[in-house]
Amino acid sequence: MNNHAVIKSPSEFNDPLPLPLIPECRKPAPYPISALGEILGTAASAIANGVQVNEAMAGQSVLAAGALAAQPFANVIIDGRTYPLNLFCLTISESGDRKSGTDNIATQPHALRQRALFDEYKELVDYYLNEREAFNTAKQEVLKAKRKEGRKEIAKALMELGAPPQPPISPTLLCQEPTLEGLQKSFAGGQCSQGLFSDEGGTFFGGHAMNKENAQKSIAGLSTFWDGKDIHRLRASEGESLSIKNPRLSIHLMVQPVVAESVLSDNLLAGQGFLARFLVAAPESISGTRFYQEVDLSKDSSVKRYHSALAELLEASKPTSPDGTLTPRALDVESDAKLLWIEAYNEIERSLAPNGDFAQIKATAAKAAEQIARIAGVLAVIEQPDVTTINRNIMSRAIILGDWYLSESLRLSKQSAIGSEYATAQKVMQWITSKNLSLITVNTVNKGTRKVQSAKHAREILSLLEENNWLIPMPADTVVEGKPQKESWRVNRNALQASNSDKY
Repeated sequence: MNNHAVIKSPSEFNDPLPLPLIPECRKPAPYPISALGEILGTAASAIANGVQVNEAMAGQSVLAAGALAAQPFANVIIDGRTYPLNLFCLTISESGDRKSGTDNIATQPHALRQRALFDEYKELVDYYLNEREAFNTAKQEVLKAKRKEGRKEIAKALMELGAPPQPPISPTLLCQEPTLEGLQKSFAGGQCSQGLFSDEGGTFFGGHAMNKENAQKSIAGLSTFWDGKDIHRLRASEGESLSIKNPRLSIHLMVQPVVAESVLSDNLLAGQGFLARFLVAAPESISGTRFYQEVDLSKDSSVKRYHSALAELLEASKPTSPDGTLTPRALDVESDAKLLWIEAYNEIERSLAPNGDFAQIKATAAKAAEQIARIAGVLAVIEQPDVTTINRNIMSRAIILGDWYLSESLRLSKQSAIGSEYATAQKVMQWITSKNLSLITVNTVNKGTRKVQSAKHAREILSLLEENNWLIPMPADTVVEGKPQKESWRVNRNALQASNSDKY
């Protein structure tokens, strides 16, 4: 039913054109690629130039790849607190922005190392199968020879035979779309340091591990991996229980914006602190400017140095105890570097106050100081594999990187919140036009549609529509439904036509 009021005919109005209900996106700050250092930073710069991608994408890829190479060797220790070096990274980029090309170059040493491990594994499996066959044959002979003797004698003979041969360690270093159980089994029988890397991260978030039935379990399990804690899984079925001590897992998922929108707005992912563990970047696309260049990155000195540094770490023997448990060495923080870290820690904490700069991303900011410590450890090990301390230079660069990731998270959070309000405004406008309302009040919207949460929210949405010229404010005391109103609006005459256009 229409509101009743006498207003001028459309021909007497000269209404402005409505603005598109698409929020203006704030551009990300330039990625501090030089803070990555001589090995990671120069390689990232070369990759960005050679593949022709935004520096933030190249920086994300080399930092995540560096973490995977460095993570088994050290932990950062600050006042007795232990910070492992594994990192979780999420890169948001459009299809066609060369995510695969960037990550392939960044993880080339890992792919080559995994291929070599698989070649060794084939030979070891053949030997293991022969050993197992010989053991089973010997066991049957023992049982046959001792079958007339007592149980104790049989047990004694089997003890003398020894333990059955163990299968070789699985060679998997990189995986793309594992289930939580599959990942746990990979660690239980394989490498103590692994990576979950995918340039099509949507297949992970949309796959079995993150479906409705498994998401909560997978989130909790992956969070435990980020913490570097021991994992103990007890099952009733024989062979299904497992124990993983001190695992190290780094993640780099590259997703398209449509996937990221769903991921970043997922209450379960955010509520359990899973997203807060990620270093997130959403670099601007440079498509349209990527004209052909005669660049061969396989001959680039900085890329070759980067590949050599990571290959050295990947091929090195991992520090383990006699039972195979990873035992990373301690990376202490030098006193002047520690002062820098404490200053950053306290500044972040002050910004978590209710009206602070990072109050909107509290969960992410609360982990920022630890992320800085982890990044510092990665930079230190990459630049000097046998390093035992973190100096001021490395810590200051880690803080620069940590600040950038905090700013990027805040930018994306604000953009998401604004986008949500614009989407609501668009739905309210569609409702207004569908009802053919000539005059609108806060009460009209608050009582008439469920698109708003309260009268206050209704006023905010109507103000947003006014700012974007979809609604025109009426003079105070305009009569609507027989009552003068302090504030009311009418529909912009151009809005009816614009509302049928997809760009609005």
